[in-house]
Amino acid sequence: MLILQALLNGILLGGVYATFSAGFSLIFGVMGVVNIAHGEMIMLGAFVTFYLFHLLGLDPFLSLPLSFGLMFLLGYLLQRLVINRVIGAPPIMSYILTFGLHLVIANTALLAWTADPRTITTAYSGASLSLGPLHLPVVQGATFLFCLAIIYGLHFLLNRTQVGRAIQATAQDREMARLMGINVGRIYALTFGLGAGVTALAGSLVAAFRYVEVGMGLPYTIIAFCVVVLGGMGYIPGALIGGLVLGVVGSLATAVFTPGWSMAITFFLLYLMLLFRPAGITGKGIVE
Repeated sequence: MLILQALLNGILLGGVYATFSAGFSLIFGVMGVVNIAHGEMIMLGAFVTFYLFHLLGLDPFLSLPLSFGLMFLLGYLLQRLVINRVIGAPPIMSYILTFGLHLVIANTALLAWTADPRTITTAYSGASLSLGPLHLPVVQGATFLFCLAIIYGLHFLLNRTQVGRAIQATAQDREMARLMGINVGRIYALTFGLGAGVTALAGSLVAAFRYVEVGMGLPYTIIAFCVVVLGGMGYIPGALIGGLVLGVVGSLATAVFTPGWSMAITFFLLYLMLLFRPAGITGKGIVE
């Protein structure tokens, strides 16, 4: 029974992993930038939802559009004003730059909000549904459904809209896309803004059932990297597969062993994937 409950919990958590990893995968797939400040987008999205709830009484799920909009704007401006300067440079330059952004955002947030953890408690926070011997927390269940909708929406945008096709064309061949009349600089800014916005949505969903704190960013960046390696770097549907695999494996490891084993097994899976299948489980990821 414990194993079945852990399996259910892992699937629910995997949906959240997939959502915030999709933004990481999108940015890398289009721009070739490994965004080390990715976790800070999750943290900022979580704080947006926290303050909208405590200051305005806005339900966490109703805050999603505002969280997306604010972080889309921030991501767009960051790409235009900062990250655009290292596009086409050796990868180490983007690592250093985004690590610097991570430090700036994390320490500014620490000065503004202190390191105290915060929580959001709604009328339905402790509610759960009984599915025979299993218990489905209402908040995590709703979060999982939102995550699936976000992943599907992102996939639809990239494959069924003109903007999405322009993003994919830019990812495949930047120079050819420019020759075809696509404004590559604008597409890069839109991509980074979209990645930041989707990531903030995941942060808002995380805030509904977990602590919100300024130090939450870097651990989530590490998880996002592991997820996209498992699913395939730059392949959006792979983020869903990688997120579910990592969520289930971590939850089962915690239930059977201890929480410390969860991260150890995660890194072991990452090592095996990089060694034997660097294009991810699907085989469709980018291999550099």
